[in-house]
Amino acid sequence: MKAILRSSTLLLTTLAFAASPVLAQAAKTGDRVMITVLQSSEKGLGVQAAEAIRSQLSKQTNVRDLVVVPKADIDNALKGSGFPIDEPLSPTDAKALASLVHAAQYLDGTVTRSPAGVQINSRLIISRDRFRGQLLPTAQGAKLDDAASQVAKAIQATGKQISGETTCHNAVAQGKFQEGVTAARAAMAGNPNANIAAACLVDAYVGLKMDDSVIAVAERIRASDPLNNFALRTLADIYRTKGDTAKQLVVLDSLPASDRGNIALVQDVIAEFAKAGHADRAVPLMRDLIQNNPGDPALLKLGWLVYLNAKEYKDAVAAGEEMARVDTAQATADFYGRLAGAYTAMGQPQKAAEAAARGIAKFPNDPSLALFSAQGLFQAGQLQPAVDAAKKAVAANPKNAQGYFLLATIQDSLNLYDDLFITLQNAKANGVDPALLAPLALKQGNDAYKASVVSKDRADMQRAIKFLQLSDTLQTSVDAKFLLGASAFSLGQSAVNDANDKKSGDLARMAQNAFNLASINLPAGGQKYPAEAAQLVNAIPQFTPAVESEVKRFCK
Repeated sequence: MKAILRSSTLLLTTLAFAASPVLAQAAKTGDRVMITVLQSSEKGLGVQAAEAIRSQLSKQTNVRDLVVVPKADIDNALKGSGFPIDEPLSPTDAKALASLVHAAQYLDGTVTRSPAGVQINSRLIISRDRFRGQLLPTAQGAKLDDAASQVAKAIQATGKQISGETTCHNAVAQGKFQEGVTAARAAMAGNPNANIAAACLVDAYVGLKMDDSVIAVAERIRASDPLNNFALRTLADIYRTKGDTAKQLVVLDSLPASDRGNIALVQDVIAEFAKAGHADRAVPLMRDLIQNNPGDPALLKLGWLVYLNAKEYKDAVAAGEEMARVDTAQATADFYGRLAGAYTAMGQPQKAAEAAARGIAKFPNDPSLALFSAQGLFQAGQLQPAVDAAKKAVAANPKNAQGYFLLATIQDSLNLYDDLFITLQNAKANGVDPALLAPLALKQGNDAYKASVVSKDRADMQRAIKFLQLSDTLQTSVDAKFLLGASAFSLGQSAVNDANDKKSGDLARMAQNAFNLASINLPAGGQKYPAEAAQLVNAIPQFTPAVESEVKRFCK
């Protein structure tokens, strides 16, 4: 099969020397039609079917109307260039061969055995453009010659539109679009499914900027020939232009099957799915491409991006790892960051950390990789290494708010409250939006307040006050003020009781300052928590005499 995989350019070059001089002479007869080996799973059946169609067509036509290119001419040309004569040609090579043997038309098709005998599915294509063809009726017969005879008759019927299509094509090429419409309609007279002429009618309507007519004719072609590549490409383009994504997607779904083996077309379709925001529809196509073309760097890169966009992370990781293996230039800092992100999305934090570590080994100063590393380590439960990695990420990019948030989260998990407080202050100093930092400080204050209610520990109360004051400084809020007032009241109540027992001036001052702080903040907190704030505000005067007495007695 290697010869069939050669490019059409190579075929043009080699066959130019192999073709018989007779073939180079201008024909004085009707149009030439070429029948090459049909596709078939049964060895030899494609060759037999092609010869049967040639034989039947030669019997049914006059050379003044149609000339069938002899098998010997085709075989000699193929042999001279090293191509096998008993295997089907690729679409591009079939077109090139048709041009070389001066065939204005050629047949492409498949032949299979059926319960009724033999079945032939075929398409007559004009050599000028391999995407402009006519799907012929399915031919079935008890014998091969019976089916071949039906194909021959269909070729003759289809050929009636060719002359008019040529006139239309020439008119469109000269910008005479209305003349093209007239010629195409004349060629289609009596046969609305004359799709070769209908394709030229589409061209003429495109030139006249009659979009609705373009859609109507292209859809009519598609209705009778669902895999007509010309109609599908035309509709995909015009639906995209009109912003009709739903119809565009339906057309794109069919497009790859209209030109099987055309990798470039599949890549274009995949790109269109991605642009339309439906990368998920490209996934099956992408899987087939990579499976049928293993190790192709370009396809692996495309697959990597498609799978990521479609959130098919398992496939993305497989394609990405292989891409980096076959093309090390693709292993950029961004690649390792995305790879770590894919592992994270898969719920594999350890793998994410390892991917980030591999990236850091190559790009030690990249802040994003340090952040991914910290996140992966944190999710894997490796808290101290996660803190170290997060600090590196912040140091590498002091303006990155996400780095501070992650560092604060990890420090919270390790109960490193003093470090967390400093982290929030540093974040503010480095330009992180205070409105984003305030909720983090508020949460810490709220957590500490709740802990103090249970523990009755003044350290928890003081921690709550510290973070709540920071939160209110970053962005004033009723919640912060109420919790600050409540925490201060609790601290004052605890300190005043212990000050008397321990005869401590420090505790007496602590109580005095705490009740003052509560008095300042509780009224504002009462906007949201009126009953609770009022209860605490009314309770403060009950402690005032004792506090003042303790200050006088114990503070020297």
